[in-house]
Amino acid sequence: MSLREVADHIGIDISMLSKIEHGERHLQSHMLKGLAEIFQLDYRMLQINYLSSRIKIEFGEQPFIEEAVSQFLNERVK
Repeated sequence: MSLREVADHIGIDISMLSKIEHGERHLQSHMLKGLAEIFQLDYRMLQINYLSSRIKIEFGEQPFIEEAVSQFLNERVK
């Protein structure tokens, strides 16, 4: 599959996809469903891995990340 076909399927231009491929840009959540379809991946697991990665990148070095995530999860249940 060409980069053009993948880019078209996930709704971005080819230069953005090329930057993602070379690590110059990050995937965005709206791209995941299309990628899961193209590469026959489990969308749920792809989303979980994406969110885990984003949390690590954004907040991984924060000293209270575990407590913050726990609080977030507890508040969602209410």
